[in-house]
Amino acid sequence: MGSNILPIANLNANGLLNHKQEVITFLNINKIDILLISESHFTNLTAFKIPQYNIYNTLHPDGTAHGGTTLIIRKTISHYELPSYQTNKIQATVVEVKAMI
Repeated sequence: MGSNILPIANLNANGLLNHKQEVITFLNINKIDILLISESHFTNLTAFKIPQYNIYNTLHPDGTAHGGTTLIIRKTISHYELPSYQTNKIQATVVEVKAMI
């Protein structure tokens, strides 16, 4: 990929823990830098790591395994996490990515 291309993908996971290996394979085959995930269904007791990626989660405020968002960002991408948005109806994980010029 050229230096001006930032591959981004979106996934409605309906439970990310059930799809971890598929996600890793997808990231590697497609050389994805940022993966936006809805319906991650993580709780304070669940999450995972992927080598060479940072993972940011916003859980459903009731603490149960539904809803939630996750961002998976390649560590070589200049970025930082901002405050997330979390209500019973909407959860949003927020990250600022530095422009690649």
